[in-house]
Amino acid sequence: MAEEAQLAEEAPPTRARTVLDYDSPSAVESALSEPNPNPSLYQMNSCVISGNIGASICRDWQTPHLDPNTSEPESIENEVARLTVLKEYLILDSDREEKFERITALASRIFDMPICLVSLVDIGRQWFMSATGLGDVRETSREVSFCSHAILSEKDVFIVPETFDDPRFVNNGLVTGPPFIRFYAGVPLKSPEGYKLGTFCIIDSKPKPEGLSLNEKQNLRELADMVMDAMVSRKKEMEQLRDEKTRLIACAAHDLLTPLTGIQLNLGLLMEDKTLTDKLDSHQKELIDTSVKCSEMIERICFQAIENFRGDLVVRGGQSESSTKEGERPVNIDELVDNLNRVVSTFPKKVPLYIEKEGNVPTTILSDELKLYRSIMNYLTNAFKHTNSGSIRLHIYVRKASGSITDIELDRLPGTFVAPKSDVLVVEVHDTGPGIDLDKYTTLFTPNHNDESARRTHSGIGLYSVATAIDSLGGEYGVFPRQDLTATLPSLASTLLKVPAASGSVFWFSVPLHLPNVGSPARSNGGEELKQKQPAADVTAANEATRIAERKRPSIARSFTSQTEAMEEEPVKKREKSPDYEGSEENEEVSAERTKKVLIIDDSLTIRKALSRGFSRLGFTVDEAENGMEGLKKLKTTEYDLVLLDFLMPVLDGVDVAKKFRRWEKERRPWFHQYIIGMSAHANGKEAELGIKSGMDWFMGKPIPLKSLKDLAECKTVLEASTLLDARHKQSVSVILDAADRMERLTSDDEKSKSSVSSHGHSSFSDTLLSAKSSCLIVENTSERSMLRQMAEKSGWKVVAVRGGEHAIRLLKMRNWGIVFIDNELPLFSGSSCIVRFRAWEKCSRVVRQKNIFLIADTHDPNALQSGVDGTLGKPVDPIHLHRLLEKASKEEFQCSREILLQGRSE
Repeated sequence: MAEEAQLAEEAPPTRARTVLDYDSPSAVESALSEPNPNPSLYQMNSCVISGNIGASICRDWQTPHLDPNTSEPESIENEVARLTVLKEYLILDSDREEKFERITALASRIFDMPICLVSLVDIGRQWFMSATGLGDVRETSREVSFCSHAILSEKDVFIVPETFDDPRFVNNGLVTGPPFIRFYAGVPLKSPEGYKLGTFCIIDSKPKPEGLSLNEKQNLRELADMVMDAMVSRKKEMEQLRDEKTRLIACAAHDLLTPLTGIQLNLGLLMEDKTLTDKLDSHQKELIDTSVKCSEMIERICFQAIENFRGDLVVRGGQSESSTKEGERPVNIDELVDNLNRVVSTFPKKVPLYIEKEGNVPTTILSDELKLYRSIMNYLTNAFKHTNSGSIRLHIYVRKASGSITDIELDRLPGTFVAPKSDVLVVEVHDTGPGIDLDKYTTLFTPNHNDESARRTHSGIGLYSVATAIDSLGGEYGVFPRQDLTATLPSLASTLLKVPAASGSVFWFSVPLHLPNVGSPARSNGGEELKQKQPAADVTAANEATRIAERKRPSIARSFTSQTEAMEEEPVKKREKSPDYEGSEENEEVSAERTKKVLIIDDSLTIRKALSRGFSRLGFTVDEAENGMEGLKKLKTTEYDLVLLDFLMPVLDGVDVAKKFRRWEKERRPWFHQYIIGMSAHANGKEAELGIKSGMDWFMGKPIPLKSLKDLAECKTVLEASTLLDARHKQSVSVILDAADRMERLTSDDEKSKSSVSSHGHSSFSDTLLSAKSSCLIVENTSERSMLRQMAEKSGWKVVAVRGGEHAIRLLKMRNWGIVFIDNELPLFSGSSCIVRFRAWEKCSRVVRQKNIFLIADTHDPNALQSGVDGTLGKPVDPIHLHRLLEKASKEEFQCSREILLQGRSE
């Protein structure tokens, strides 16, 4: 027994794994293959009894004491498929809903059972969508789950008449402890996809040796079918709601691109106006450059919103999720910081901003630059809004893995430092604002749409955006009061922030530190794709269109830098002489007699005017058309060196214009092929391919950088088109024929070559919270204002009171508290069990031990004096004893030593 107790202490319960933690089926499969580092004594005994001792005993998703004679075999492949479907139902960790509550309440009355559950079996837990008779309990461990047996049973109704007589459950924690299960009956919730996602079950604390009658079994099956129908209906509603929200965001982003394109084009014209730039001083030039940076970031945010919408459509269309997920790209930290500094320099603020990037931060990491940028900006803008005196400090550094931290470094760390298992990049924003009330902690990093206080505090959509972005990167985030930081190193912290060590908050996040491969070229800001300022959608569209364009006409590369290099290797202007094409001077004179023409067909006046100015500076005469019908008329009346044709327009869209014109051109103007470039801010690969098939020669994404217009005008195809038009202008039939023949030869050479197309050290002071002297956490099984809470508040403590063990563990992990009181009588698992769970997490993740945790329990309760409890209070609580505890804690008479809890931590 002593050995078993030691095993239980060494392997305490930890947070159950969930399929929501993993982005793809392959990630789920990898997770299921991993052994459970902390198998429970119950699970280990199961494998000892069955004789299956090995790596598999440590997998938290495998069912202990499974009866092989009446159960289907477990396999990773089947479990991955089942969990993937479960995740698609968008139901895990959602709020309780009336339609499920009504069904479980009805079943409880029909069968006269105190407990009825809608239980969904996750990786390491069973999660309850509805739990009549269990209060606020939402989940239990999968290893003690009856439902995990039910979904593997070959019977359509899984019944356990008497748990004491069943060797599979006699030692189960839900049998020997609350809710003391003696009878269980469950029907699997089988989805239309064919997978058992969980069960609809009834439970009693009294045995029922006779089991269920035929009518009772049929009633239970039909109720289970009702639950499954409700889940299917809910899934459709959630998908429609998600699609509608995503569509609205994508449409708004698309609509923003039109005015944004005008801003970018006009800024480009200003920057290229030498007369203007010569008159600007350095500050004015910096303002324009900052505007350009801001517009580029807005553009990328808009494109990401559009791509997210398209990605969802592709996934639902049957493609794998990995095909649409954007992978990690190189991020240049110096450029990221520089962009942040430029943008925030214009943001209204009352205090200075100090940016500190420590020397241990590498120049380039692999991550998502846009998510990092948006997260830091949300933290900074919050700080600017709420800080009226002092300063704001942005601190970026690398936190080493726990195994590489020295004892000297540990002594310098604040109390709630969390040591990661691997190196991470940490970003902290220190402000000197009014701080955050304790009662706001439960709503931080959640979307408080209707909370008026969210606009006056650090909560709301900004922090929710940070949580979503950092979660997707596999990182962590949080906040703690700055006084907790200064409690450890007050002089240093006060010097850094230039204010007294009393007010303010520290918002932080960390992301995995992934470095580029040594052999791969270091590309800053996501590589060439970002340098060319082209969205992922346009790259996809360009790749799709390349195959068709190579078979048809000479193509214009998306990367005009590459195109220019190709032109330098084989100059186009220096044409070979032919017998009928004598004298370059004569032909230059002919070209000078005709002004090049470009037609811009776009329904946006802003885009037309901006592109018109750009081509005018290159010596082109520009015609404009505001819709497809007008553009088609101009195409029929005039030959142009180049035509830019928008995809989506009123009256007649770009695809229809191209089709109609090509049919007309074939009959009426066979001697000249009009070069047409389709342009769009949101067309994907299929739409670009459709444009090519309709008669467009190439596709470009909007906005088109002004610096690219010159390269576009000088590309081979446009120059050759100009040659024909120059010859036509001279009214020389022989020159026309020669030029046409030469153009055909060059076209043939280009088609044979099939040229490629490209698209444009020290850790921080803290991570969570050092013990705040005035903060008190009370965990009770009541929502009423108890005597304990009243006395604590009268003694000057700031009290946060919650119900349930899961809330207690979450808040204990969030920060260190001055004093903690936990009632031992909590639903499902006791207060002492909560403390064991927290101490296990604390041992792996904290430096300083949480002091002053007191358990409120009967003095004779054997569970009341477990390791990890600093003291107990008997029931009823003695007011005099309680007052002394509060007084001693407030005077810091509990002087526990700073225990280093990193020893023995697994790598």
